[in-house]
Amino acid sequence: MERLIKEYQGWLTDNKDFFEHLKHHDSILYHRFQPVYEVMYHLYEEYKQNPNSINEDIEKIFQIGLEYLNLQVFTCKIYLKKTFENDFHQFLHYERVINYSLFVEDLKYELVEKSINYNEEELEKLGEYISDIIENKKTIPDNLNLYIDSKIHKIIESDDYNFIGIIDIFVEIGDALGLSFDDDTDYII
Repeated sequence: MERLIKEYQGWLTDNKDFFEHLKHHDSILYHRFQPVYEVMYHLYEEYKQNPNSINEDIEKIFQIGLEYLNLQVFTCKIYLKKTFENDFHQFLHYERVINYSLFVEDLKYELVEKSINYNEEELEKLGEYISDIIENKKTIPDNLNLYIDSKIHKIIESDDYNFIGIIDIFVEIGDALGLSFDDDTDYII
């Protein structure tokens, strides 16, 4: 756990400003990451106060949360730097589309992990369509959410599949820890 804590401290230091910008702008992406971010911070604080309170389950939660935040925030920061040339407001203009892109990646991971049958080629095309909007700064269609929902429904070959992603799991963990995900929490490094 000590190694994970050090990685997390480094990650928190590297990404605190980015998160503060997302929070300040009441970003969709901030709200997307908030459950994972707050659970991680809570577990970090708990570990600092009592290192012996961490068991294998908590360590696994911490590892998954760190990997998840690392990958998703890295993706956002790459878009911010490369596509939007560090123009945060332009990045925020596309945050809804970026959120869909991250969702599709989460969905793909979950479908593979749970061995759910789906049309890989169509999901790949959907991901490329979303990426194209972002990377080429295309006009965002008004009905993008309906289009994506419709495509996903057709891509997943099971009518009774209910997607439960990492964010949903962290909401449940947060509830079990007694956390409420409000916007007034400050994080001190």
